Amino acid sequence: GYAVIVVERPGTGASFGVMNASFEVGAKEVNEILDWIAAQNWCNGNIGMYGDSFQAMIQFAAVTTGNSHLKAIFPTSSGLDLYSAVTYPGGVYNKTFGSFFSWSTSFLESVLTPVDSDKDGLLLAQARKERSGSTLAKQSEVWFRKFPFRDSTTSNGIKIWEGPANLYPLLDRINQSGIPVYMTTGWYDLFSGAGDMFLWYANLTVPKRMIIRPADHSEVEKNQFDLDFGAEAHRWFDYWLKGIDNGIMKEPPIYYYVMGASKKDEWRTSDQWPLAKQRLTRFYFGEGKTGSVASINDGFLRPEASSHKDATDAYTVDYSATSGKYSLWYAINWPRNYPNMRSNDEKALTYTTPPLESDMEVTGHPVVHLWFVSDASDLDFFVYLEEVEGSQSTYITQGNLRASHRALSKAPFNNLGLPYHRHYKSDLAPIPAGEPVELVFDLIPTSHLFRTGNRIRITVTCADVDNFETPVINPAPKLKLLRDMNYLSFIQLPMAQSR
Repeated sequence: GYAVIVVERPGTGASFGVMNASFEVGAKEVNEILDWIAAQNWCNGNIGMYGDSFQAMIQFAAVTTGNSHLKAIFPTSSGLDLYSAVTYPGGVYNKTFGSFFSWSTSFLESVLTPVDSDKDGLLLAQARKERSGSTLAKQSEVWFRKFPFRDSTTSNGIKIWEGPANLYPLLDRINQSGIPVYMTTGWYDLFSGAGDMFLWYANLTVPKRMIIRPADHSEVEKNQFDLDFGAEAHRWFDYWLKGIDNGIMKEPPIYYYVMGASKKDEWRTSDQWPLAKQRLTRFYFGEGKTGSVASINDGFLRPEASSHKDATDAYTVDYSATSGKYSLWYAINWPRNYPNMRSNDEKALTYTTPPLESDMEVTGHPVVHLWFVSDASDLDFFVYLEEVEGSQSTYITQGNLRASHRALSKAPFNNLGLPYHRHYKSDLAPIPAGEPVELVFDLIPTSHLFRTGNRIRITVTCADVDNFETPVINPAPKLKLLRDMNYLSFIQLPMAQSR
C-alpha cells in the first residue's frame, strides 16, 4: 500500500503563516515537507505527488527543487500560463473564475481542521490571528483586476504573470529534474485544462504520459463511467515508486476520449500531438439563410471560399449574450450545465453547415480568423463551436479575444504553432475606425464526433455577460463582419482521419 499525506499550505486551515502565491515559495515549502516525510520510519524514501488544480501546479513547482525523494508526479488539470488560461483569457477578465477563487480561498483559509494535539483550539486561534486579514483571498480580489496585462508590474518592479505567479518560467528547471510526469485533464476543464496540458506535454522532455477525459474541473479526478482514475494513479506510482514493470511506459503516451463516438470507439491513443494524420480544414463564413436558427443573419458555413467582392453581416452588440451561468468556468466544485445554446445564437451572428452527409470528427485546436469593421475603439469577440440537432444547439468549445489585444507574437515556449498574443500593455492597438481588422485566435481544444444529419455551427458574439467582464458602451456599438473574397472569415477545424 501507500501512506497518503495531505498538507495544508501556510495561511490555510490550521497552518500557521501567511499564504504566498509565489510558486518559488511553494516549492521551498514542499521541499521541506518531502524531507520530513522521507525521515519517517514508515517511508522508504520514494515519494510521489498527485492532485488537481493548485495541487497539480504545486507538483510542477516541487520538481524544480531537485529533492532526491520525489520520484514521480501525477498532476491533474494544471495551468501552464495562468494569465491566459483562467484569469484573462483573450485579454478579457474572467469574473466567474475571479469570484470563485476569492470565495474558495477564503473558505480554505477559515475551515476548521482538527489537530490532535490542539485539544482546546488555542493553536488554531493563534494561527488565524497570525495571518489576520493578509490572506490569498483578500490579495486575489485586488491582484486580478490590478494586473490586467501580462506585463503589468508590481510596485517593486515584479511582472507577476511572467514570474512568481506563473509556471512556464520554470520549464527549463522542470525538464532538468528528469522526474516523470503523468498528466490528466478534461476537455471541459476550467484551466483550459486540455489546452494548457497539451502545452505542458509539448514542452516537457521528461518521461511523460497524458490522458484527456470528457470531464470538467469538478469531475476530472473522479472515478466515472469512462475511467477508474484511482487505478490509473496506482499504475503510475507502482511503476515509478515500487519498480513494478506493469507495462505502462510501453503503451502509447497519449490516451484521449472522443465525445459523441460509439462505446467501442470512444477511447483513442496517439504517439504525438497534434495527431499525425489531422487535416486542417477551413470552413468559411457565408451568406444565409440556412433556416436552422433565427439569428441575426443565419449564415452558411461552407468549405468553399466566397467569390463575392463585397459581403458583410451587420451586427449591433448585444450585451445580454451569454454561454450560461453554469459554464466550464463555473464548474469547479459543481458540474457544468450548458443550456440549449440556441437562445444565445439568436442574439448573435451564426454560420451553420447544411446537414452533414457523413460523420465528421474534430480533434485538436480549432483556429478562427475574423475580419470586421467598426467605429468602436475596442470590442470583445466570443466564438463558439456547436453541434446542431433539430432545435437543439449543443456547446462543444469556445475561444475569445479583445480586439485591442490582437497583436500576434512569438510565444516564450512551444505553442504548437497556435496564434499567441502577448497581452502586453505596450502592444494594445485600438480599432482603426472604418478600417478592416483581422483577429486570429484558437479555441479550447476538443475531440468531438459530429454525427451524420446534424450540423456544425459557429456563433459569434461580443459579450458573455455571465462569465466575462466586457465594458458596456452606450449606445451599443455596431460592426460589420467581413466575409468576401478579399477578407475571408473562417474557422480552421482539425479533422481527424475517418476510421
